[in-house]
Amino acid sequence: MTISVLIRRLDKSDDLIYRQIRLQALQTNPEAFLSTFDYEQLKDQGSFAYELSLSQQPPVWGYYGLFINDKLIGFCQISKSYLIKQQHIAFLYNLYLTPDYRGQGYAKKLVRFVLEKVKTLHIERVFISYLAKNTRARGFYDYLGFKQCGLKPQAAKDGSQYDDEIEMVLEL
Repeated sequence: MTISVLIRRLDKSDDLIYRQIRLQALQTNPEAFLSTFDYEQLKDQGSFAYELSLSQQPPVWGYYGLFINDKLIGFCQISKSYLIKQQHIAFLYNLYLTPDYRGQGYAKKLVRFVLEKVKTLHIERVFISYLAKNTRARGFYDYLGFKQCGLKPQAAKDGSQYDDEIEMVLEL
């Protein structure tokens, strides 16, 4: 069987498939997100379409989806600062890959694709953050060349449990 891989920016017409995989992400890996399944499952479908359209700003900003044989299996978001003194930086958020496709290089392919897009825009640095309990994230971002640049102690709280937020940067 031939595997067809496509990476493209998601738009509001992708709201149904995005909602499905987003809720799966929050259930499967709650340690990887600041939002929760309980909160987002209550959101109506229109709010997912709105989120996708709001994030999509020319020329490359927004959510990118990785499709295998026309099935969305992962996504990430790239955005920039709109502050005048921060036009040289970008932020990578919400990276998720469904468990069946992990360990096969697809997440690296997705992130590298997005990084190549922002390199054309005179972006000098890309920042990411992740919760310390998400130990897989550290190895992944280290592999891609990100370096730790900050720590927000107890930045997240779920019930009575705190977690630190680790900040990393990649120099382009």
